[in-house]
Amino acid sequence: MGISNRADKTGAANRRPSDGGLAGLPGGKGEGLRGLVFLCASGGVGLTTLVALVAKSLAGRSHVCALADLDLTGGGMDVLLGIEGVPGLRLEQIRAPLGRMDSRALMEELPVWDGIPVLSNDPWNGPAPGWWDMDAALKAMSGSAELLLVDAGRGTGLRTLRSIAGLPRVLLVDMTVLGLARARSLLAGSKSPGSTGRDVAGGVPAGSESGGANPIDVDPLVVIGVRPHVGRSSDLVGQDEAADFLGLPLICVLKPEASLAGSVQSGLGLRKIPRSYQKALKPLIDVIEDALPFRSGGIGG
Repeated sequence: MGISNRADKTGAANRRPSDGGLAGLPGGKGEGLRGLVFLCASGGVGLTTLVALVAKSLAGRSHVCALADLDLTGGGMDVLLGIEGVPGLRLEQIRAPLGRMDSRALMEELPVWDGIPVLSNDPWNGPAPGWWDMDAALKAMSGSAELLLVDAGRGTGLRTLRSIAGLPRVLLVDMTVLGLARARSLLAGSKSPGSTGRDVAGGVPAGSESGGANPIDVDPLVVIGVRPHVGRSSDLVGQDEAADFLGLPLICVLKPEASLAGSVQSGLGLRKIPRSYQKALKPLIDVIEDALPFRSGGIGG
């Protein structure tokens, strides 16, 4: 199925260009953070899985990473990873009334998945904390890791967070006509689907906090396609056609992996990276490594 591409390329026209990925941004970070923000305009296509696999891949290259679940309308990263029963702080329990948290103390209270600290959002256990609490937690986590990987879902709540403003984005795109239309809307700076005009992070109206982050405020560092688990091949959009429609190249297109889906659905979590994904994700991991000046010394380094 084809997809119409109007000549104006609305998304690309309304964003500031980023010439050099992380290096092309002011230090490649927000307020002292070194990290990446992962987004997807469509729900249920594997964004959290992608973030976790990237963290696992970087850890396999001896990099110290941390995972933060800022999918404020979905969440459940700990469930997907199979660590929902592991004691430790979750996002809804974070409180930082003075806007600061001790980095080492926070990391010691977080559950750990394969050596990677995880701040999961479990919205069924309570509402999200205020934006100042989340900013403090993100800064504290970044202080003890080379790279903080943020699962931001569809971007709800980012406009209130100063800490990740300006951080590079990795955009996951559902390779269907509807998925690409949603992705282009997100690239154009539109509100996330289902947005009410008010942020769930502390009830602050979207955009009202100066210095907050837009879901996409520069061209993404990387765009990745993902094919849905179900659907006819005739309903899918090709990689070149998708790139033309978005005005941005796709570094790779991931295909459904039965063993991975089965492991997650059975509650076993992500036990290993499928061989096909190791190969497909290598260009992304290489780009991250090349673009980011990893800090030596790891925790406390």
